[in-house]
Amino acid sequence: MKLPQLVMNSGLAIAVAAFAYTPAFAADSTAGASNSTAAASMQAAPTKKSVRAANRAFSKTVQTAIFKTRGLEQTTISVFGNAKTGHVTLAGQIVSEDQDGLAVDAAKQVQGVTSVRSKLSLREQGGN
Repeated sequence: MKLPQLVMNSGLAIAVAAFAYTPAFAADSTAGASNSTAAASMQAAPTKKSVRAANRAFSKTVQTAIFKTRGLEQTTISVFGNAKTGHVTLAGQIVSEDQDGLAVDAAKQVQGVTSVRSKLSLREQGGN
């Protein structure tokens, strides 16, 4: 009685295991198909989060280039950039008109920048 019961239990265990793994493989194949579809759709339409991250990284690159420029180390210049179009806007305060030109030229040297708009204001000396 023990041998037939052992054979029966082993066969049952194999059958259960086969049925248990089959849906897992089917789920993996559909997950793989949906992942490739999701990857294609993500490339077609980037998320707002990824666009903001790209814009921040682009702006930081431009700002780093500006602050490494001699004569602009102590300025308070903020950079607002659009990574997709390459448009950059500079805002903040400068001490001299020369710094405006330096900042614009430094921003134009960064790879990917297509246009620079300056909204820099001249800070008066000795005033508040």
